Amino acid sequence: MRKFSWSCCSFVLLSFVLWLNSSCEKVIIVLSGEKPSIEHSEDTAFVNGVLGKTFHKKFERFLKQYPQTKLLVLEKIPGSINDEWNVKTCLLVHRSGINTALHHDSEIASGGVDLFISGNRRFIEDGAKIGVHSWRDLRKEGSEYPKDSEEHQIFLDFFQEIQMDTSFYWYTLKAASAADIHWMSPDEIEQYKLRK
Repeated sequence: MRKFSWSCCSFVLLSFVLWLNSSCEKVIIVLSGEKPSIEHSEDTAFVNGVLGKTFHKKFERFLKQYPQTKLLVLEKIPGSINDEWNVKTCLLVHRSGINTALHHDSEIASGGVDLFISGNRRFIEDGAKIGVHSWRDLRKEGSEYPKDSEEHQIFLDFFQEIQMDTSFYWYTLKAASAADIHWMSPDEIEQYKLRK
């Protein structure tokens, strides 16, 4: 299992700060983006922002406060900054029997797509944008690891639990590099059965 991973997409700001001196070179990677938010209306939650540990903790508290939540509407989600925490959130959604939905102006990418497919039922309005790409750890792209590498296992286990065909996982790794994004066509959305 990877200790750290990051996703980069159109809404997440990735900045590199390079510090040089006479004896060494140090590279600091800073990820930032919209803070995660959850708004509540009856049995529906509206989610925005970057996913990760902060969102997971916030979502756990949210479900304790609003246990009647049945639907997550994903609005603007650029991705996640920690895949392990994001998978925990996705499994929490699935195990809680929550459905997910994208409105016509929703725009989700990377880890936001994982959150979407974790819904027990999934609804997509025409016009919604779904962006996919490979993950990357500190060494290389997910697409560069052999299929039998343990680096894939966290995702394969997740897909198995939510009963999602793993062909979609392998497709996302090839669709675009971690530094790029591929916006799925309506045909691709149907091909990989993102509606359920």
